[in-house]
Amino acid sequence: MMFETNNFISRRYQLQAEIIARRLPQVLQQRGLEAPFAEFLLTSTQGMVLLFAILDLPRVRRLEAYTTPELLHHLSTDLQGLPVFLSNSNGLRYAIPLSPLPRLPKLAPFPGVSRGWVLLGINHAGETVSAPWSKLGHLLVAGKTGSGKSVFLRLLVHQALVEGAQLLLVDLDGATFPMLAEHPALLAPIANTPQSAQEVVELALGECDHRATLYMQADGYPESLEELNAYRTRHASDPLPRLLVVLDEFSALVISSGGVKSSFANQVAELGWRGRKFGIHLVFAAQDFTKQVVGRVRDQISAAICFQVRSPEAARAVGCPEAVRIPESRPGLACTDRWGLVQTFYLDKRSIAQSSPKAALSQQELLLAYRSLEEAGGRMSIPLLVSWGMPERGARSLVESWELRGWLRQDPTRQNARYITSKLLNILSNCQSGQSGSNSSNREDT
Repeated sequence: MMFETNNFISRRYQLQAEIIARRLPQVLQQRGLEAPFAEFLLTSTQGMVLLFAILDLPRVRRLEAYTTPELLHHLSTDLQGLPVFLSNSNGLRYAIPLSPLPRLPKLAPFPGVSRGWVLLGINHAGETVSAPWSKLGHLLVAGKTGSGKSVFLRLLVHQALVEGAQLLLVDLDGATFPMLAEHPALLAPIANTPQSAQEVVELALGECDHRATLYMQADGYPESLEELNAYRTRHASDPLPRLLVVLDEFSALVISSGGVKSSFANQVAELGWRGRKFGIHLVFAAQDFTKQVVGRVRDQISAAICFQVRSPEAARAVGCPEAVRIPESRPGLACTDRWGLVQTFYLDKRSIAQSSPKAALSQQELLLAYRSLEEAGGRMSIPLLVSWGMPERGARSLVESWELRGWLRQDPTRQNARYITSKLLNILSNCQSGQSGSNSSNREDT
């Protein structure tokens, strides 16, 4: 047996590792399996003490028998409840965390934007985890409802907007980005159906073609957005902005499109390998991932971020098996395959809403606001909008968006009902004044 022994690993963990190393072969033999372990490696990384039991693959017969969930559960039970994960990195090995999760703050407020960098969160040492935009690449983000996934996606988008990036967003349930519905940085309306998601991917591929043409027209054979923008700056042309493409509920999109071999999945894979050199960043996000879905894009992923997930299989699929240990009480806490355990920064969604430059209401919104005032005493609710002929998804998106902007407030006496605020009344008043002024000018011109 071989152990890494250094000053960072206490004698207690070393003794525990020795006991497990002697016990594991016995457990396998009890189940009729040989125990061809090449070595045992005890290591400390990102504030966690891990024991790796590394199998000697040339000596392994019936490999599938060593990788079943039933076997992992049996090993964990025999080791008094210690979690046992399967790792495929550097060969086949069992990963056994010996230490509890590192202590991290339960809430890490976002410190503010750092130009040129993406700030992600805080690690166990209290250090800010960050990456330059130029090296961020594509991200894989997993997390069930309430885990902090949506907050993290909004954190990425907020920083991209400050950086001057353009956006393409897929938000099937309409709950993640309603405050950005009319943001000028959007290259297309937020996609809320599989069909419109397909159109978003096609638009991003078209942007790849456009940028490829610009690359070919530039001197010096640029190989990255940074090189192209340096050329454009020298020639008095505006820098080309980055493009952030967020595909939320990606697994559902792949399934609804016909699976991992569908044209949609093929287009996404093409966008992955083409987009990075053109300054196009993809974020694949979902509540659950399977090995098959991840397999289509895994080679293009720079980092995986895994919040609480429903099953160990989902955590393993994204390459973060330790995520299964994240407790329900720790939203925002994530395991990563690049930075270890991270408490991601918290950014209130109202911060994004308030920074949205939407200046006025659309004609449809004006009509809805006036109708609310005239027919419902300023009351606004999803059922009311549906009764007026609005689709439920659109009604929900509008109500949440207006509430985030401070245009609606909840009615304490009536569940799920809101009332128009003075802020929206002022906007409506300005709209009327503008229209009156415009009409007066027209009359004077005639």
